[in-house]
Amino acid sequence: MLVRLGERGGIRSGSGLCVGLDPRPAERPAAGGRDGGWLLEWAKRVVDATAPWTSAYKANLAFYLAWGAEGVEALGAAIDYIQATTACPVILDAKWGDISSTAEAYADAAARLKVDAVTASVYMGRDSVIPLLEKGLFVFVLALPTNSGARRVVDHGVPPLYAEVALLAAEMEKEYPQQVGLVVGATRVPEARRVHQAAPHLPWLVPGVGAQGGDVGKILSVASDHQVLVNVSRAVAGAPDPGAAAKSMAERIGAARGSG
Repeated sequence: MLVRLGERGGIRSGSGLCVGLDPRPAERPAAGGRDGGWLLEWAKRVVDATAPWTSAYKANLAFYLAWGAEGVEALGAAIDYIQATTACPVILDAKWGDISSTAEAYADAAARLKVDAVTASVYMGRDSVIPLLEKGLFVFVLALPTNSGARRVVDHGVPPLYAEVALLAAEMEKEYPQQVGLVVGATRVPEARRVHQAAPHLPWLVPGVGAQGGDVGKILSVASDHQVLVNVSRAVAGAPDPGAAAKSMAERIGAARGSG
């Protein structure tokens, strides 16, 4: 099954691997200097090495904003490079969520960067997401974060907040078909079952596999009815050989799908 991610088309029906392009200072080459001029070359190197095994790329906005205007410029150039050299959609991981007038500005920013999808929070309600959808973006709504500190918030209430978020996302998907998905952390497998029950057919973006220790087999066993992109950042882009790491992870995803 293909899911339309924004205006450029669908996820490649392939590995299900989403490679996170999150450049960390430790990955800066020795000759990289103090500015962000190295960011684009780093991204190109990772993309060139991993593209044969990758279904999508996800760039976390914070890692580029950390380098100021040069970082944002490098992010835009990296997105252009991915779209010119691969068939992979690009997800901007910004977790935006604000009142509608601000959300409209976020939507304009995403359009200028030419990304296919974004992540968003709905703590401020559907008003914070609708402008993104109206711009034609695919939106992954944050339902289950990977970090343990989020439990106090997202597990609160009856039904828990994460289940209510999944229900709201399913309602929005009826208005904007094939434009809404959920972020569901691989570290929260029992809770992911509840998310599945609340929104049984929405696509999932699954972080937490790799450096955070999530089990790809367990989360995919819950997500057998969903289109899934398994995001891996540090364990692929930060590996000594990103291509080999991407190939290995894609094979793990494939094996888990086959046993699911």
